[in-house]
Amino acid sequence: MIKFDFKNKNIVLTGAGKGIGKSILEQLYKSGANISIITRSLSDSNKIKKKFNLKRVTVFCGDVSDEKNLLEFFRLVKKKMKKIHGLVNNAGIRQRKQFQKIEKKELDYVIENNLKSVFKASQLFSKIMKKNSSSIVNISSIVGPRGFKDLTGYAMTKGGVIALSKSLAVELADKGIRVNAICPGFIKSSYAKNFKKKLPSIYKYTIERTPLKRWGTCEEVSNLVLFILSNKSSYITGNDIYIDGGWSSN
Repeated sequence: MIKFDFKNKNIVLTGAGKGIGKSILEQLYKSGANISIITRSLSDSNKIKKKFNLKRVTVFCGDVSDEKNLLEFFRLVKKKMKKIHGLVNNAGIRQRKQFQKIEKKELDYVIENNLKSVFKASQLFSKIMKKNSSSIVNISSIVGPRGFKDLTGYAMTKGGVIALSKSLAVELADKGIRVNAICPGFIKSSYAKNFKKKLPSIYKYTIERTPLKRWGTCEEVSNLVLFILSNKSSYITGNDIYIDGGWSSN
C-alpha cells in the first residue's frame, strides 16, 4: 500500500458508504486526515460511526442530489473544519437502460446525482478551501468519454464531469486550487458481483477487452485519489486520468 501523510488535513468526501468511496475513507483515515463525509444510506452511516473515531470523522446522512441536504452538510463542515484541503466528489448512481426508453424523470435523476451535485458541491466547498494547497478530485468514468451501449444517460453525466473539471481547473487556478477528474474502468466495487451474475457475457467481454485481463480494485482507485489530493501531484490540474487496465488504449 502506498503511504500518504494527511495529518492535520481536512478532506470532504461524498458517497463514502460503499465501494470506492469506502476505500477512499479508509485510506484517508489511515493517513491521518480529518474527514467529513456524506452518504444517503442510514445503515452505512451507522457502520461508519461505529468503525471510526468521530473526533476525526464527521458523518452526515443525506442525499447529494438534494440541494437542501448539501447546504446543510456544507454548513456543518464549515462550522467544524473552518477550512478544507480537499474535496472528493465520488457520490453517483448507475443507470443502464436503452436510450429510447429513458424517461424524463430518470434522466433528471441521474443528472442531479452525477453532475449537478458535483457542480454544487464544488461551488460550495471551494469557498472554504485553503489557497495554494487544495485539490478537488471528481470521480468520472471511462464510460463518459468512450461511449457504451445502454449507458447514454450515465455517459452524458460522466462526460460532463470531465468538462466541468477542466473548466474549474482553469477558473480556480489563481486560488491555487487544483481540479482533476479520475476515470475508473471496471472496478470490483459494490456492484461487481451482481454485474458478473446478471450479465455474464458482458463480464466476459470486459475481461477480454481489458489488456490487463482483470477488473481493478477499489484500493487501486483510492491510491490514485490520495495521490491527486496530495501535494505530491502539485503540478497536475485539469486532467482526466484513466485507471482502467489499459481499456482506453486498446
